[in-house]
Amino acid sequence: MAHAGDKPATERRIHVLPVELLERVRSYQNDNSIASEVEAVRRLLSEALQARDTIDDLMKQVRAQFKKDRDFRTLARDILSGHILVKRMEIFDHDLRFVMRSGDAGKIDRQGKLQTGQADEEGNVYNWSDWPVSLGAPTKTFNQATGSWEFPTDLDDDPPPF
Repeated sequence: MAHAGDKPATERRIHVLPVELLERVRSYQNDNSIASEVEAVRRLLSEALQARDTIDDLMKQVRAQFKKDRDFRTLARDILSGHILVKRMEIFDHDLRFVMRSGDAGKIDRQGKLQTGQADEEGNVYNWSDWPVSLGAPTKTFNQATGSWEFPTDLDDDPPPF
C-alpha cells in the first residue's frame, strides 16, 4: 500500500509518434524479441538517456542507491552492470570501482566516500579526487604515475577583481 507522499513507481502517459518512428520501434521490438511495444519504448528511452550520462550523473545514481542499500553487488547490478557507458566494473573488499567508455572513473568505499578519476587504456585509474568537487580551497590529488601529490594547475594566483 502506498503511503501519502510516496511517488508511484510508474505513471501512465500517452504520446503521439510519427508512423516512421513507430515502425522503427516495432522493428527494434521484433529484432530483440521484446514482448510488448511499451517495453521496447522503455528500453530505447532508457538507452538514449544513458548515452547522455556523464560521470557526475552516474556518481549521483551511485550515491542515491548506496543510501538505500549499502551492498556493492546490489549497487553494481542495479546501476552499473546494465549501463551502456560502463565498460569495466570491479568489486573489492573495501570499495566498488567502475570505468566509463570516456575514460572517466568512479568509486565508492564502504563508508560512502565517493571519488572520481581518469583511466588509461589498460584501465588503470589515476588522479583520484573527492566527489562532488567542493568550490572551497583547492584539493590535492595523488598522481600514481609520478608518485607525487599535485594541486590543480588551472587556478589563477591572483584574487578575483571585485
